[in-house]
Amino acid sequence: MSSRNYQGIVQTLNVQPRIIAGSFAPNGSSAISAASNLGLGWSVAYVSTGLYRVTLTDSFPYLLSVVASLQVATADDKFAANVAYTASTKVLDIRVYDLSTGALADVAADAGNRINFMCLFQDSSVTPVYGA
Repeated sequence: MSSRNYQGIVQTLNVQPRIIAGSFAPNGSSAISAASNLGLGWSVAYVSTGLYRVTLTDSFPYLLSVVASLQVATADDKFAANVAYTASTKVLDIRVYDLSTGALADVAADAGNRINFMCLFQDSSVTPVYGA
C-alpha cells in the first residue's frame, strides 16, 4: 500500500484508484538524465536496447491499466508497447519497437523526443472485479 496523501480527483468503481503518470527524455543508448523527468513518484533507467525501466516510489497491488506512448520530434516508425508491471519490485518495463523490423529500438536523444506513460493502479489488497 502506498504511504502518500493522494488528492481525490478520480472517481471509479474500483477500490482506491491511483494514477501515476509521467514522461522522460530518452538518450539513445546512454543513461537518462533525471532532470528530464516530468511527474512524481517514480524514477527511470535505460536497461538495454529499447527497454526502459520505471521504478515506482510506492508499491501498488494491482495495475488496472497502462498506456505508454512515444513522442518524437520528426516522423519515425517506432512505438512504445509491451509494458509489464511487477508489484513486488515496483517495476514497470516499457519497450520501444521499430515497426519496420519488429525489433526493440533505442530512441535518439533529441529535445522533442519523449516517452510518456500513464498507469491506473488499485491501491488496495481487495482483488479487482473484472467484467461486473
